Amino acid sequence: MAKELFNRYVWLIDTLQRYGRLTRREIDGLWQRSEYSDGKPMARRTFMNYRQAIQEMFDVNIECDASTYEYYIEDPDALQGNGARVWALNTLAVSNMLNESQELRNRIVLENIPSGQKFLRIVFEAMKENRVLILSYRSFRRVTSSHTLAAPYFVKLFRQRWYVIAKDFTDRKIKTYALDRVASLELSSRTFVYPDSFSPIDYFRDCFGITHDDMPAQEVVLRVPALQANYLRTLPLHESQEELDRNEHSSTFHYRLKITPDFEQEVYALGYWQAEVLSPQTLRDAVAERLSRSLACYGTAGLSCHEHRK
Repeated sequence: MAKELFNRYVWLIDTLQRYGRLTRREIDGLWQRSEYSDGKPMARRTFMNYRQAIQEMFDVNIECDASTYEYYIEDPDALQGNGARVWALNTLAVSNMLNESQELRNRIVLENIPSGQKFLRIVFEAMKENRVLILSYRSFRRVTSSHTLAAPYFVKLFRQRWYVIAKDFTDRKIKTYALDRVASLELSSRTFVYPDSFSPIDYFRDCFGITHDDMPAQEVVLRVPALQANYLRTLPLHESQEELDRNEHSSTFHYRLKITPDFEQEVYALGYWQAEVLSPQTLRDAVAERLSRSLACYGTAGLSCHEHRK
């Protein structure tokens, strides 16, 4: 019953997100077509109870315009972004839509996130109770696993991989661990104090991807062909993205971020679309060198780049 109520709350939030402003009659019409209604209307008292529960549970306030009798989400921008609440609501909304479309299940293809299935629950439990993790970790750069005690500060999802950002008790440094490289993970009896001054958002501020660095942020300018620019407009590369110039052939985008290996890799991949780094010169040179090395793989007499290096 609790799960059913939870799904109904998510349905109401998602419906108002999609339609913007709706009267009670319009909400009721959509409600009766959903799988949760059994074809019956939503009583006014039930609707008011749902409004209150949504406000208490999700901190989402559903207001009513007295002049039009339309209901709407007071602050829709709060349901945008990368926060855990937004991610959870979006995930649940998609789950509800899938449940309502069982006849289409063979026509819906989703991406798998294998790293989240085995260890994520343990990490969440450790974070909730401020328990130290006993971690056996094997980096792609190492042959053997390393063993450590780590205090989990927060988790981040990036490119179908879950990462836990934790303080290593060996050297007292905050490190990033990919859950798909964890060999074993268990809770210890030891606890830690999560610092009040620590902010996951600030930790990755001005960063792209999962790589953290204390280097200063830099101004980056990219020129991108017109077709690829459409992709960047609909899914910005970084929150600092700003379009400086646009014509029929290309667009110029400005960013302010740290030039980490993750970002270099992303810009390198954009090279396939003939994206060009205009500044800084150091990044332009680094990308040019990597593209030259890649081109060498298809060079002399069809030899691979590995054969060229011999």
